[in-house]
Amino acid sequence: MAQNIPDVVEKPKITSAEFCKLTIFNDFADPNDTTTHTFSSSYQEEVIDGQTYLPMGGLLEVGAQNRTLSVTSDDTVIALSGISGNNIPIVLGTKIRGSEIEIYRGFYDDNLVLGNTYLRFTGIITSYAVEEQREQQNDIFTVAVSASSYKTVLENRISGRKTNEESWKFFDPNDTSMDRVYSIAGKQFDFGKDPSGRSGNNGGSQGGGTGNAGNSGDNVIIQRP
Repeated sequence: MAQNIPDVVEKPKITSAEFCKLTIFNDFADPNDTTTHTFSSSYQEEVIDGQTYLPMGGLLEVGAQNRTLSVTSDDTVIALSGISGNNIPIVLGTKIRGSEIEIYRGFYDDNLVLGNTYLRFTGIITSYAVEEQREQQNDIFTVAVSASSYKTVLENRISGRKTNEESWKFFDPNDTSMDRVYSIAGKQFDFGKDPSGRSGNNGGSQGGGTGNAGNSGDNVIIQRP
């Protein structure tokens, strides 16, 4: 959907910053058990929707997002460099994979006052990488996370039910439709045919002719005058 941004209308110079909101789910069974981290490429603290975004300045690098009008499956990378080792547990000590990431872009006026912010990307973190560089006696770390858009996540989602008892009863414990699947698993079964493998009908005399009573599976011979 096209969106008008009045903050950049008739502005010869545009000053903006990226604002990232990372929501880590500590317990997937409890969606309310979360930890939120907010940071930005701004050089001063900003409060957006009651949350304070820490200023990272040039230490924060946000990958480009596709700006097409249609929904895309592009990924993006967020890199934070020059951080100390005390911040590494945020990545290694939490369930950061599967966390939700939201990226906003905010615009400043001529007095460097933040105006409106606009949501640019919403996705899920799929992978991360930690790099270490040593300068003299100091260790400098760089953390980069890759995030996939929700469209990619939905495309890779496996839905539906399998034809087994466990999958069927996951939705309805009283459903017995697949209880006997295991008894025929691995066996050849031709639906619509006699399971005994025999065919034929009991025969008898017809019309004025004579006939022999045939058993199931026997050929019946009928004599006609």
